[in-house]
Amino acid sequence: MLDDACLIGMQRRWDGLCERVGAFSSVDESEMTFEMVRTMYEKPARTYHTLEHVDDCLRVFDKLRMLAEHPDALEFALWLHDCVYFAERHDNEARSADAAGMIAGLLGCDRAFVGEVRELVTITKHDSCPVGGDAALIADIDLSILGADPERYERYRRQVRNEFAFATDEQYAAGRIAVLEKFLDRPRIYSSGYIKGVLEERARENMERELDGLHTG
Repeated sequence: MLDDACLIGMQRRWDGLCERVGAFSSVDESEMTFEMVRTMYEKPARTYHTLEHVDDCLRVFDKLRMLAEHPDALEFALWLHDCVYFAERHDNEARSADAAGMIAGLLGCDRAFVGEVRELVTITKHDSCPVGGDAALIADIDLSILGADPERYERYRRQVRNEFAFATDEQYAAGRIAVLEKFLDRPRIYSSGYIKGVLEERARENMERELDGLHTG
């Protein structure tokens, strides 16, 4: 959970982003939309898909900003990519894209920006491995947790399991095994050269370790 100082820092960052991309310069719009975003990430109660995850993604993004074609659109999409999340649903990315478009509209962003943000948010469904550009960056940033150090990965593993508390151990194991095998069967998990070079090997080690644990119970 983020402390008050981190939340204040995030709000200031959001205010700066809104000032760059919005047609309106009033502080009211950025404050109102930040509270909307914050509330969305708190409902329903979550353990992984929270503002902490957004903060982690933004920290990775800051290291890669110079690689982005449209950095503000990419950052905006990172802020909103999990704003709608119900573990039992399969349309969270589409619904998050709709919410992102709505919030961008409230800020007075132009139609091209709104469309780009919506498209980037849908990439985080991870149906395929993007070949390049901002689509590859948002996918890789969202998946950067897979290449975290083993201790952080273990906390992520527990957080995801908690979000599926409604499922039995057998049901969860079957679904999680399918997800892990989908990623491990890919020729590569990450598309961007920098993230692939830094995180690919450790991500595979983390997932294989988790997979072994699921198979052995």
